[in-house]
Amino acid sequence: LTMVYDAHGEGVLGKGGRGVVNHFGLEGEVDIEIGSLSKAFSVMGGFIAAKQPLIDCYLMQARQRLFSIALTIPDTAALLEAVNMLSESERLVQKLWGNVDYLRKGFTALGFDIGHSETPIIPIMLGDEDRARAFSAKLFEEGVFASAICYPMVPKGTARVRVIVSASFSQDDCDAGLAAFKKVQAELSG
Repeated sequence: LTMVYDAHGEGVLGKGGRGVVNHFGLEGEVDIEIGSLSKAFSVMGGFIAAKQPLIDCYLMQARQRLFSIALTIPDTAALLEAVNMLSESERLVQKLWGNVDYLRKGFTALGFDIGHSETPIIPIMLGDEDRARAFSAKLFEEGVFASAICYPMVPKGTARVRVIVSASFSQDDCDAGLAAFKKVQAELSG
């Protein structure tokens, strides 16, 4: 059996945001696909997609299912609308990737190490946990929310600030974010 857990690809990778399986041209080759609805779709929950015999087995055997609940009506409505929007046009996915490219170039021009992410999450590699926490806090004071990701979420010495790019960002938003990073970088370096 082949299973893909697609936490970050749904809504952003592949044609119209169809996810990792589509991105790599693996339709029909994956037996089980598991995804998160809390990333690109911004609702609570997740999903498992497979042929009916596998779903039936899961429904009968998975203990964790005992503690799960159905999606809320607002989450379901938001998810359905997001899927409809993505199926009607690739404009939002293209806008997202345009913003990602713009910000990657901007962070690189400012001298930041942006790692090797292939998703709309751009890591600003800072190394030191205390520096990452301080950087995140200073960014928040500047109106930019970028989480510090530190040990034990990543190995010691690889702390970073995580920038999650959105299709809703305008170029002015991107420029304001880059300016805040530049300002915080100068404050913490001097």
